[in-house]
Amino acid sequence: MADYSVTVNGVVVADDGTIFSAVAYYDGESFYSFVISESDVSSDDNESERIYEKPCWFTDIWRSKSGRILVCDDNGAVHAGSGTDWVGSQVSSRPLNTVWGFDDNTIYCGGAEGVVYHWDGTRWSTFSPALGNTILCIAGTAPNDLYVSGEGSLFWHYDGQQWSQIQLPTNAILVGLLALSSTDVLVSGSAGTLFRGSDLAWTDVSQSGRDFYKMAFYRKSIHIAGGGQGVFTFDGTTVSKLKDGFPVYRLSANGSYLTLAGGNSAIRYDGSDWLGPDYT
Repeated sequence: MADYSVTVNGVVVADDGTIFSAVAYYDGESFYSFVISESDVSSDDNESERIYEKPCWFTDIWRSKSGRILVCDDNGAVHAGSGTDWVGSQVSSRPLNTVWGFDDNTIYCGGAEGVVYHWDGTRWSTFSPALGNTILCIAGTAPNDLYVSGEGSLFWHYDGQQWSQIQLPTNAILVGLLALSSTDVLVSGSAGTLFRGSDLAWTDVSQSGRDFYKMAFYRKSIHIAGGGQGVFTFDGTTVSKLKDGFPVYRLSANGSYLTLAGGNSAIRYDGSDWLGPDYT
C-alpha cells in the first residue's frame, strides 16, 4: 500500500512486558489488519513480529491470563490464538466493536447488532436480547455481574438471570467501563460523562470540557483515556492530566504495566517511562 492510514485499536501486555497491538491499515478502499508483538519496547533488542493478519479491520483486542489473544473485526468475526496458531469464528452478521472476558472459557463480544455473544470454551452463542443500540464496551466482576455500554446511552446490567436497563440522566455515548468491585463500577463517555455506582444506583461525577474513552485501574489509580488530550487519572472527585502529546483512546493494565492505544501509537507505561512504536 503506497498511501494509507494506520490506527492502533488496542494494546494488551504480558507479565514480561511484551505488548500485543491490533493495528489496522486503510488505503482508502479496504482495511488490512495485524496483531503485532513487541518483545521489549525498552530495549534495543526489541523484536517486532506480525503474528496474525487478516484483510479486515481489527476493532479490539483482549488477552487472557493464560496468554490467549482475541481480536474482533468489522465483519463480525472473532479471531483467537497465540503465536502463529489462530482460529477465526463468525459470530455476528454485523461489525463487532469489543471483546472481553474473565478467562479462556468465559468471553463476551458485542457490536453494531446490539447483542452480547458468549464463548463457553467450545462455541459462541447469543447471550442477550437486542439491547437497542451499538455496544462499545463490556466489563464486570463475575459472569453474574456484567455491564454493557454503548451508543445512545446504552447501559445494561446482567445479574446471572436477567438483563436490566440502567437509565442514566445523559444522552452521551458510553464508551468505557471499569468494574472495580461488585459495588464500585465506573462508566465513561463523551462530553466528560462519568458515573460511578452499581446495579441501579449511580452518582454523577462527570467532568466537562473533555471526552472520555476507555478506562483502566493501574497502581491503585483510575486512569481514563482522554482522546486528543492524552490520559487522565481520577481521584474520585476530579481528573488530573497524567500525560499528553499523543492521542489515547484505549487502555489496559496488569500489575506492572499500563498500555495505551491511539492514532498510530502503541505505548507501554511502567510508572516512569512511556515507550512504544509508532506504526507506519
